[in-house]
Amino acid sequence: MALATHRMIENRGSFINEEYVLSGGSVYPGMLMQLNSSGLAVVHAIVGGATPLMIADVDALQGSITSTVFVTANSIPVTFPSKGSVVNVLVVSGQTVSIGSHLVSDGTGKFAVIGDGTSGDQEDVVLLEAIEGQAIALAADTLVAARVL
Repeated sequence: MALATHRMIENRGSFINEEYVLSGGSVYPGMLMQLNSSGLAVVHAIVGGATPLMIADVDALQGSITSTVFVTANSIPVTFPSKGSVVNVLVVSGQTVSIGSHLVSDGTGKFAVIGDGTSGDQEDVVLLEAIEGQAIALAADTLVAARVL
């Protein structure tokens, strides 16, 4: 299945916990966020690190699309998805994403593919499972639909 070109993000599930928070830096929709000690939303900065899921979303009320960058002090929408929900997340370029690929934080707010779950992979930090993919490496950072584990 080829990955779609997204202009909006469609989150599916019974979660729909959404808030607006102030950005502490440059953020794109689909990025993994965390709150810093000042209460600002910043990109998750620990490679493979465990964290509660807080995903930056599109602000349709302001006319933003998936390529819109939120800068410092912008109010940005974030989603807190629950297990089983489907969200669109930003996967870093160069990754080969297949259906069923496990995704972890890459340390820049984006997601990366972790191995096959054997030979020492840290499955406890897996946050999502891709539900769409393609057999070639991504040429650019790409939004991918994934299910929360």
